[in-house]
This record gives sequence, C-alpha cells and structure tokens, in this order.
Amino acid sequence: MADQRPDYIGYCDQHGKRLYPSRKQAKQQLRRHRRRQGMREYPCDLVAEHWHVGHLPKDVREGRVTAPEIYRGQR
Repeated sequence: MADQRPDYIGYCDQHGKRLYPSRKQAKQQLRRHRRRQGMREYPCDLVAEHWHVGHLPKDVREGRVTAPEIYRGQR
C-alpha cells in the first residue's frame, strides 16, 4: 500500500517518528489526520529545523497545564 503521508523526509533515528522539513508541512499533515484532536506539531530536539506530529500530554488535554508551560524552552 502506498504511503498516505508522502511529505515526510524520513524517520528520526531516536524517536522513530516521521520528520517533516518545516512546521508548515507538519501542520498540513496534522490537518489531514483523521484523529487529530489532542495532537500538535512540535520540533525535533535532535534534528535541527525538523518537526514531528504527536499527541499532547495527558495533563494538557485535561486542562491541568498549558502546552507552553510544558514545552517552554524546548524550541
């Protein structure tokens, strides 16, 4: 079966997630995702200038803390 998300450029060796070359492309893929609620794009901490798409932490989804509070200083 053909890959449904052809915009990624490979996989991150440590995280095992798809790498997107820009935040814009990661957001585009997120919009196409069927179950995108509770997900966001975020920068890869190993490969500079590349992005992943993943789930928000449970505390953010449940409103106990905001995403900027968790991710502050990681960009």
